[in-house]
Amino acid sequence: MYLREAVEAFSRTRDPELLRMILREHGKTGFSIACRAAGISRGAGKRLLGIYNDNGAIAQIAKQAAGLKTSRWQ
Repeated sequence: MYLREAVEAFSRTRDPELLRMILREHGKTGFSIACRAAGISRGAGKRLLGIYNDNGAIAQIAKQAAGLKTSRWQ
C-alpha cells in the first residue's frame, strides 16, 4: 500500500493494525507522518501499538521525588 493511502486511512480510522503496517513497511518516517496526519503525538502512537517504554521517565521522576538531582544523560 502506498504511504499516502495508508496515512489517509489511518487519519480517518486510527486503527492500530494500520499504524503497525505503516511502521513495518515505511519505517519511522512513515510512522511520524501518520501520527502527525492523525493529530496525535508519536508517543501516543507508540502507546496505541503497545511499544512505548516509559521506564526512563519513571526512574527520573522517582529520583526527583527522592530529592536527587537528575539529568537526562546518566
